[in-house]
Amino acid sequence: MNLASVTGQLRRGLGQPTGQKRGLLGRAKWLSLLLLLGALIPGCDKGLAGLLDNTGVGATLLPGVKLNLPPPPSFAEPSTPREYPDGTVSIYGLRKEFKRYSDTKNKYIGQKVKVKAYLLEVYKCPVCPKGQQCKQCEEPHMYASDEPNGSKEKGLLIAEYRGFRGREPKLTIGKQYAFEGVFNQSSPKGFTSSDGLLVYHKMLDDTNKEHIGPAEENERQAALAEAAALKAMGQRPPVAPTPAPGAPK
Repeated sequence: MNLASVTGQLRRGLGQPTGQKRGLLGRAKWLSLLLLLGALIPGCDKGLAGLLDNTGVGATLLPGVKLNLPPPPSFAEPSTPREYPDGTVSIYGLRKEFKRYSDTKNKYIGQKVKVKAYLLEVYKCPVCPKGQQCKQCEEPHMYASDEPNGSKEKGLLIAEYRGFRGREPKLTIGKQYAFEGVFNQSSPKGFTSSDGLLVYHKMLDDTNKEHIGPAEENERQAALAEAAALKAMGQRPPVAPTPAPGAPK
């Protein structure tokens, strides 16, 4: 096989990939052609490495043809701890417990937890121009991250932190808070996340006062109603168990 025939195959192989060319078989064929071409070029004794530029990412194959390879993924563990000394959990710690391709349940799912994270964004309902019909606002929610400048796409969605007419907590974007709520993959009002979200219960805002969300308020009202019903029947309400160290109070 001469260089001209290999070049022809290479040009055809680098055309618009369809069908099986998108899979591993197609990529293996292209790689084989690259290696063969490198071996046939006179003076190119480094094989495929001789075709790469000095960054190791782009490869100039033929005039006008450049192959751009994605950077290799990082498999290093992040520096964020799974759990902080005060007993709060990081977002990384919550999600690390997901067992991919396994029936093992995340130990935090359905449990009330305290998550320490940086506030990234608070959803604001868009202003609807007077006289127009606009899309209904989403339920109040916000996003937090283990890093002060993290991305919302990889952040934790904190759902339903207040009712539509509820008090807005005083918060600062980029500040670290301890959010308390139930870690789950869906919320009562329809938010979903395969990596998990937090159904908000309460937190301390910038005024150092406790801000109560709808889920916490409903839980407290249910406890009061249960206590009143037991009292009416002449029974004493059950005593709440002493929380373990680091658990939400």
